[in-house]
Amino acid sequence: MSAKVLCVGRIYCDLVFSGIVDLPRAGQETYAKDLTLFAGGGAYITGAYLAAAGLETSLCGIIPNGLFGAAIEDELAGSGLNLRACQNAGAHVQPQVTVVMSSEFDRAFLTRRTGAALPDTFSQTIATGGFTHLHIAELATLQEHPELITLAKQNGLSISLDCAWDEAAMTAPNGMDLLKNVDLFLPNEPELLKISPSDDGVDGAAKKLAESGPIVVVKRGAAGAGYWGPNGNYSAAPLKTAKAIDPTGAGDAFNAGFLARWLTDASPEDCLKNGNAFGMAAIGQLGGATAARSLKSQTVAV
Repeated sequence: MSAKVLCVGRIYCDLVFSGIVDLPRAGQETYAKDLTLFAGGGAYITGAYLAAAGLETSLCGIIPNGLFGAAIEDELAGSGLNLRACQNAGAHVQPQVTVVMSSEFDRAFLTRRTGAALPDTFSQTIATGGFTHLHIAELATLQEHPELITLAKQNGLSISLDCAWDEAAMTAPNGMDLLKNVDLFLPNEPELLKISPSDDGVDGAAKKLAESGPIVVVKRGAAGAGYWGPNGNYSAAPLKTAKAIDPTGAGDAFNAGFLARWLTDASPEDCLKNGNAFGMAAIGQLGGATAARSLKSQTVAV
């Protein structure tokens, strides 16, 4: 049976300031060359790349209201995602917005979360949608809705989870208990070390976490990516790429590339290489999911 994926999580309007030489410092002013608006959030970005890879993919989240929702409406509609499980935010709910400050070498985010993480119909969506896999885009979303794990397992879905940097979520008492029940955990290196501190660095932290239950896949930027699971440990070097334009969404794109192979039972090495290919494509254009369109005609996907 072919994979049918549901991506859940918050949907943002990303205001991307780019062409920045140095990220802002306290008490100083920094000028950007460009300002652009894109749809954002890991659920949307990973979902858009999965759809570009040819997987039947649905998005379940709350779309910002007002001008911010209108600004991303066309992008969402053209993403190839099934949006029937999404809801529009109520008029009284402030919009979810992320300010992205992106230089060639680094990025910083300022995010406003507001309202519920998911529509109130998400449980019905999981139970009746015929999905085979659930991707949860933020650890914070899972902490708000721990029943996602039970619902997924009751309906036969495998589960993947990204972290998304959130210090409160990563240090919450229930964090490790939740991670034990997902099939695949996809943090970046700083997130891994925050959640699973180890004197033995990334390898020790990942091994310790993998022993508790999930396969652990770590995004390591210029060092590539690594895999720790029951069938061994693997690594893949990053692909050589042209100049980085915007690293926003690269980790979410990696998730999609990895999942596109993992859901077909491909080898860990193949999954990592495909994840790196998607991540490298993402950093070459402004906007988290912009490069997904160019991947539709390429063979890096399934």
